[in-house]
Formats: sequence, C-alpha cells, structure tokens
Amino acid sequence: MRASSFQVAARTVIAVGGGYLASSSAMAIFCLLLVSAGFTRADAVTLGILLVFVLYLCLVLWVFAVSALWRPITVFSLLIVCNYGLASFIGHGG
Repeated sequence: MRASSFQVAARTVIAVGGGYLASSSAMAIFCLLLVSAGFTRADAVTLGILLVFVLYLCLVLWVFAVSALWRPITVFSLLIVCNYGLASFIGHGG
C-alpha cells in the first residue's frame, strides 16, 4: 500500500511540529521535577535535554509507524496540554 504524498507531508509536519511541542512541554516538567528532586539547575537542564532528545526521537518514529494519523495528534495534544498545564500549576521554581 503506497502512502499518498499528502499523508507523508502530514506525518512529517505532525512528527516535526507536534513532536517538538510535546517534547518541549515534557522538558519543562522534567526540569521542574529534577530540580525538586535535588539536582542543581544546570544538571537538571542537562539531564532534561538528554531525556527529551530520546523522547523526541521515539515520538517521531512512532508517528511514521502508527497506521492511523489521529492517534499521534490526540497523544501530542494531550501531552502538550497536560504538561504545560502542570508546569504552570507547579510554577517556575524560582
């Protein structure tokens, strides 16, 4: 079964854009949790970047592996809303 060029373009936009937004929202949560766990801010940001890189890679691969395109859109939307909501509820830590 061949994917149309629209499907490939849509998956690319969702993988790059949605993966970036979901990963950046997860980065905020990772850093807040690591700082509250006792890490220094520099160590928390460094470890958060490493964790988010792996998460972003997994999300991009998952977008192209899943058969239905609505699943990644739903998961990315939930991740973005929940993570940014939780980050604004917790605060910036400073």
